[in-house]
This record gives sequence, C-alpha cells and structure tokens, in this order.
Amino acid sequence: MLEQTAEVIRTAPDGVWVQAVEPSGCGSCEGQGCSSRRIAELFQRAPRHFLVECDLAVAPGDRVVVGIADGSVLRSALRAYGLPLGLMLAGAMLAQAIRPGDGPALAGMALGGLAGWLGSRGGRASRPVVLRREHAFLLHPMKGQS
Repeated sequence: MLEQTAEVIRTAPDGVWVQAVEPSGCGSCEGQGCSSRRIAELFQRAPRHFLVECDLAVAPGDRVVVGIADGSVLRSALRAYGLPLGLMLAGAMLAQAIRPGDGPALAGMALGGLAGWLGSRGGRASRPVVLRREHAFLLHPMKGQS
C-alpha cells in the first residue's frame, strides 16, 4: 500500500478533505535546502486538496496517514493514457487497412482517440483512505534518539 502523510483540512459527510504534507528533505543539506528542492519550489502550484474516505474521528489540523491500494495507480494510468493511445493506434491502423492514405489514418486515429477518451472516463478509481493518525511522538524524536 502506498502511504502519504496528510493534514486534514475539513470534514465532509462522505469523508475528509486533506492536503499532502511535503517531507522536509533528506537531511544531507542540514535544512538549508538543496538545489533540486529549490528548483521544485519554482514550479510548485497551489496546494491541492483531496477527498478521502475516513472511518476515524478526526478534526481539521490533524495529521493522518493516507493510503491507496497497490496497483491502483498503475491501473488508473493505464486507463487514462494507455486505453486512448491504444485505441488511437488501432483506429489509425484499421483505417489505413481499409483505405490507404494519410487522411483516413488521421480520421481513424481521431475516432479511436475519441473512443479511448470516452472509455477512460468510465469506471471508478479506487479512492484513498485514511489508515491511521500520525502521532506527535513520531514526528519529533526524543532527545538522544534518532
């Protein structure tokens, strides 16, 4: 299961809205910020909020660990990108086999891409779920511990 620490933004009847908490880095730069971290900050967008399922009693400001099932990211990527691309190629090859030329191949590719786009919109992706609260003592190790 893929896990990520998140902060609860607000609660809703069908789950909680969370925002991912960015890790502080690897520690090799001693908190100064490495160049790759600074480059990433240049392209940083506004924080995104996600609705996740939650069976725990949490409040805004709580830190939680959110998980998503193994393989669900790959399945979603294949549905979102692989299906349209595969149908685009199949449409172009089928149109090319029926009537050679660039025009029919382009039309077949467009129809296949449209079918793939419509097909990728169907189905339900697995939603992330709150696994547990992140405890404060895990965030700040006691003196003498690492």
